[in-house]
Amino acid sequence: MAMTVGFAALLLASPSAWASDIKDPPRWTSPKDFTAARDWHLKATNLVPHGHHPLFYPLVPGHKHALEKPDHLDGQYRRETTVLDTTEEFDVPGLGSFRTAVVQDEEIVDGIINQRIFTWLAIDRASGSVLIFGEEIWEIDDDGKRAFASAWRVGEPAGDGLAEPGLVMPGTALLGSRYVFYGNDSTAYGGSEIIEMGVEVVVPAGRFRNCMRVRDQGLRILSEITDRTWCPGVGLVVDSSDGKLVVSAALPRDNPASDVSGVGKPRDPSLIPKPVPKISSEKATEIALQRVPGKVTGVKIERKRGKSVYTVEIMTSDRGEKDVFVDIQSGDVVGIE
Repeated sequence: MAMTVGFAALLLASPSAWASDIKDPPRWTSPKDFTAARDWHLKATNLVPHGHHPLFYPLVPGHKHALEKPDHLDGQYRRETTVLDTTEEFDVPGLGSFRTAVVQDEEIVDGIINQRIFTWLAIDRASGSVLIFGEEIWEIDDDGKRAFASAWRVGEPAGDGLAEPGLVMPGTALLGSRYVFYGNDSTAYGGSEIIEMGVEVVVPAGRFRNCMRVRDQGLRILSEITDRTWCPGVGLVVDSSDGKLVVSAALPRDNPASDVSGVGKPRDPSLIPKPVPKISSEKATEIALQRVPGKVTGVKIERKRGKSVYTVEIMTSDRGEKDVFVDIQSGDVVGIE
């Protein structure tokens, strides 16, 4: 297997798409098909929080960029990324002490922030690779209040062992390289493969050449597949789940898309009119159970597919979990996940 130490995807943390937009069958089926931390010869003394990689966005405090996907199933979708001016300290047994950059991602649907993610990244000076060492995920309700959702850190228990680093971008990109991009096998365990080089793409932020297309796939749920295109100097330009680059601080100043003043702009939830349900949560629950029999474990109002819906969480008889989305106005079931 051709491989040189490298990365996978940063926008990997949250399953923002309802289902994979890539319908191809998985190219690989086992974690053994991908290199992992055991193969990368990491040393804490080589790990630094900030720096540059030719195909990654500048991992420096203050960098900002945003992707948009107007046809996202949840609605008008936008993902904003900011490299914060803080760092996170790690002390991992067998690896040592080092610091990572803290990168904030905000998911915004129809102008409303619904999730904030903090990811911890570092650059390996020996190989040039960008790696992920953990993350925190916070849900944000209609009143702007944060609620802790989940977190993981390298070296802490995960699945049958300990969470391991993931490669976010190889120091040297080779066609056919395969590597674990997300090493927390208790939640989202995944691998990446470089499947195309020399790509040219056109997105709202401009035209980009000599890009690289990477396919990320789940290693627990093999059908979870995302294609991402990374381009010199700016990093992620196309994401099949999250959209296309619209603004980036890494672009030349004569490009209007270099204006990132709107990224991270405060959004006051109190100014956003809250929808008034025409059906009750009890009625929505009744409708959901007609579609998916089982035990209801939760009901809440969310934005999905451009609509305000009741998300009815159901534990099925085979102990599987399903979310049924019921339109708060019409009572129609608009999706099942």
